[in-house]
Amino acid sequence: MKEVEILKKKLSDFDFPEQTKIKIERDLQRLERLKPGASEYDILRTYLELVCDLPWNKVTEDLADIKRCEEILEKEHTGLDKVKRRIIEYLSVKKLTKEIKGPILCFHGPPGVGKTSLGKSIAKALGRSFVRISLGGVRDESVIRGHRRTYVGAIAGRIIDGIRRAGTKNPVFLLDEIDKLGSDYKGDPSAALLEVLDPEQNNSFEDHYLGVPFDLSQVLFIATGKKKKKKKKKLC
Repeated sequence: MKEVEILKKKLSDFDFPEQTKIKIERDLQRLERLKPGASEYDILRTYLELVCDLPWNKVTEDLADIKRCEEILEKEHTGLDKVKRRIIEYLSVKKLTKEIKGPILCFHGPPGVGKTSLGKSIAKALGRSFVRISLGGVRDESVIRGHRRTYVGAIAGRIIDGIRRAGTKNPVFLLDEIDKLGSDYKGDPSAALLEVLDPEQNNSFEDHYLGVPFDLSQVLFIATGKKKKKKKKKLC
């Protein structure tokens, strides 16, 4: 039962929404009733460890210095004047409105032109953590939204896993090769990604594995692709 007590202590540090708190407390009570050797014990413990690892309340404060952003972009990227100007415009609007609702930045071009490094520079300029996931070849919706815990070997989706790795709930999140998304009988990942990017929905994004809403509204999403004309219509 020592593991349960450690989990209880960690979870008590978070300020969960009421419905989330009820569900997590119910899972904790189930874990207490199970013997450590039971198969469901490991499944529940792994799930609650993920809940503990997520940055429910941790937010980094933006360094809202546009001049500093310009200096970082000029120092780390030669040329690309039009792109850098667009980034500065975007960050300036964000500074004035105090929010990031609206269109997301999407960089397109051949490999090696600096799309990913531009995302890193934006994160550095804002003082945010940076996380990247590749969407090339993704055809299964569960890669984005996670697997339900009823399945053997279920895991969280790449979005929630990326937030866990970032360590804050407002990182700069790079969605690489967004034009390479596919779809098959397992679902359309672009439909799931639309929920992630839509500012009217992403404040209560629900990963199938996590099973409770998680607020993605403070995440600054950036997309990249090789060819503009191949972008998914749903995401444009």
